[in-house]
Amino acid sequence: MQDLPKDPDLLAVVAEFLRREVMPAVSNGLAFRVRVAANVVDMVQRQLTRPESVAEEEQQRLRDLLGEDGEVRLLTERLCDGIARGEFTLDTPGLADFLWFVTMNKVAVDQPRYSGYLNALDK
Repeated sequence: MQDLPKDPDLLAVVAEFLRREVMPAVSNGLAFRVRVAANVVDMVQRQLTRPESVAEEEQQRLRDLLGEDGEVRLLTERLCDGIARGEFTLDTPGLADFLWFVTMNKVAVDQPRYSGYLNALDK
């Protein structure tokens, strides 16, 4: 049986096609929307290649902060509610580090060439 290409590889081909073939062939307004679509494809590709350990660490950090177990989505909602109610502040041990961890990992998927992100990686 022939191995199929991996999803991230397929997405890279789609993004390249959109940028090299479609964008130059369409009007400016449509070219902008094609660029947005290519960027979305890139984001999905980065999300798919994100190490599983990142999600596991996020869940563990949430468990540690909240002192409870659960799915990341539910724990995140609980943390957000707690922040809104003033139960968690930047003085809460581990909160600032958790927020930095989540922010850096979201930017790594969304805008990996963002200069602020690249500068933060160097620190």
